[in-house]
Amino acid sequence: MFKIEQLPIHSFETLHPQAGLEELILLLRRGLDACVTANGRSYVFTPKDLCYFQGDLGGTVGEYVADKTHLASFMLPYTNDLRALNAALADIPDDVSRLIIVQDENGALLGSCPLGSLVRVVLGELQRLDAYFATLAETVTDAVTVVDRSGSVICWNSNAEEIYGIPKEEILGRRIGEHFDPEALMVLRILDEGRMLRGAYHRPRPDTHVLINASPIYDMNGRIIASIATEQDITHLVKLNDELTTVQAAPAELAGSSDDPFAGIKGKGGAINKAITLARKVAGASAPFLLVGESGTGKEQFATAIHQASPRAGQPFVIVNCGSIPPGLLDIELFGYQGGTFSGQDTGKAGALEAAGGGTLFLNEIDKLPVDIQAKLYQAMQTRMVTRSGAETPVRIEARVVAATDQLLADMVAARAFRDDLYYAFNIVSIAIPPLRERKEDIPSLAQLYVRDYALQYQKPIPVFDPGVMVALMSYQWPGNLRELRNVIERCIILCDGEQITMELLPEALQRDQLQRDAAPDEESGFYHERKALKPALTQEDEIALIEEALAKTFGNKSAAAKLLGISRGTLYNKMKEFHLS
Repeated sequence: MFKIEQLPIHSFETLHPQAGLEELILLLRRGLDACVTANGRSYVFTPKDLCYFQGDLGGTVGEYVADKTHLASFMLPYTNDLRALNAALADIPDDVSRLIIVQDENGALLGSCPLGSLVRVVLGELQRLDAYFATLAETVTDAVTVVDRSGSVICWNSNAEEIYGIPKEEILGRRIGEHFDPEALMVLRILDEGRMLRGAYHRPRPDTHVLINASPIYDMNGRIIASIATEQDITHLVKLNDELTTVQAAPAELAGSSDDPFAGIKGKGGAINKAITLARKVAGASAPFLLVGESGTGKEQFATAIHQASPRAGQPFVIVNCGSIPPGLLDIELFGYQGGTFSGQDTGKAGALEAAGGGTLFLNEIDKLPVDIQAKLYQAMQTRMVTRSGAETPVRIEARVVAATDQLLADMVAARAFRDDLYYAFNIVSIAIPPLRERKEDIPSLAQLYVRDYALQYQKPIPVFDPGVMVALMSYQWPGNLRELRNVIERCIILCDGEQITMELLPEALQRDQLQRDAAPDEESGFYHERKALKPALTQEDEIALIEEALAKTFGNKSAAAKLLGISRGTLYNKMKEFHLS
C-alpha cells in the first residue's frame, strides 16, 4: 500500500519574511533550497530560481513574494491516510509547476518534493496494486468478475474463461451485457443496490449454476465505482443432485412388504427398545419430532420406518442432508426457485418442502442449517406456506417435517447457534437412539444380518465368524456405530475367500484393540482373553459362575463364550448340559 515515506522529500532552509533578499540569494548560490511563509502561503526556492533575482534587488523576501502568488507551493499533508491524501490532491491546481511542500499533522514544514516524483511514486504504486490484484484474481479457485460503473468488464480471470467459455480478449473492456442477460447479472444489481452477497445461489445463464459472493467497490468519497463477484461453479452438483434426487417416493409394494416397518431395526436392549416404542407412537401423528443420536446410529433408518408406519406411507419420503449441501444451495434445495426470474426461461424447481407433497421431509444434520434458513424453515412450518426464491406467490405445503442431529441442540440454543423457536418446534418428541457401544448385545445379530446382505450382494457363500472375531466385535467401542460395523462386515466379505471370517480380515484398528485386550486382564470381569481354561480343581459353583459370566459378557454367544473361557464349543455345551444352564 502507498506510504508517504516513499516520496523523495528534500530539506530546505527556512527564512523569515523579514529576511533580506541578499540572504535568500546567498543560500541559493550555495546550492541550498530555501522556504519562506508569508501572507498565508509558502514558497520554495531552489538554485534554479536564481534567474528570478537579476538587477538591483533590495527589500525583504516577504515583500518580494507579496505579488507573486504564482510561485507559491502546494501543501501536501504527511500522512498514510489515503482519504486525507485524496482530499488534499483533489485541490491541487491543474497548472501547478512549483515544488510541493510536505507538512506534518501540526502544520510544520518538513521538506519539498517535485511533482514529477509524486506522479512516479503514485504510478509505481498503482502498478504494484494492479499486479497484486491480478495475481490474487488468478490464485483463487473461483471465477472473478469486476465491472466498472458503466458495466464494462475490467477483470475476467482464467476460471471465468473456463466456466463461461469466453476468452478475456472478447470481454475485457466491453459491456458485460453483450454476453449475458443484464437482468441475470448480480454484479450489475450490486452496482444499483450497493449491498453485499455471501454464498447466494445464482443462475447467470440457464445452463450454469453458481454460488456467488459479490460486493460493491467504493471510492474515497463513498461512491460506488465498480462491483466485484466471485462465483463457484456448482453446475455439476446441481445436475448430480437432480440425478440422485433425494425425493424417494415410497413404493406401495415396499410399504406392504412387511406388516411391521420396524422389523428391520434390530435390538434387544432397553434403550433401543425405548426408542422403537417412541417411534411407533409418533408414527401416527403429524407433529414434527427430533431424532438424536451419534453419527451412524441409524437415524435415517428410524425416520424411514416411521414414515412407512404412518398414514403418509404412500406419499414421498424426502431426505435432505443439511451438512452436505453448500449454504447457498441449501436455500434453493429447501424452498425452490421460480423459473424466469432472471433468465427469462420458463423453468424452475420445487424445493424439498414442496416436493415432499403430503409425505415426510427428513432433515438430517439439522444443526448444520444456517441461522437465516432456520428462520425461513420455522416460518414455513408455522404458516404451512413456502415462497420460492424469486417468486411472489406462496405455495401451501402439506409435508410432515422431521429432523435429526448428533449435537445437543439445547446447548446450541444457549450459545445462540441454533434458534430456540425452531428447536422447540422439533422437540415436541425427542427420540434418543443409543450408540452401538451401549447395545453390544445386538452386535451378533446385526453382524449376521450384514454378513447375509453383503454375501448376497457379492454373490459369495455366507461365511461364519471365528469366535475370536465375535469377541473382537463385541469388545470394540465402535465410534462409527452401525455405519462402521456395516463397513467392517463388507470389508470382511470382500476379502474372505473361505468359509470363515478370521481375525486377519478385520481392520488393523480392531486387531490392535483386541491384541491390547488379550495382553491384559479385563477390568470388569477379571478374565484373561488369551486363555482361561476350566480347571478340574474348581468347584461346581465356580465353574457355573465362570460360564454364566462368560455368557453374560458375550451376550449369549456360545462360540464367543467358549473362546473367552479357552475351551471348545463342544465342551461348553457339555458343561451347560451338565449344570442345567440354558
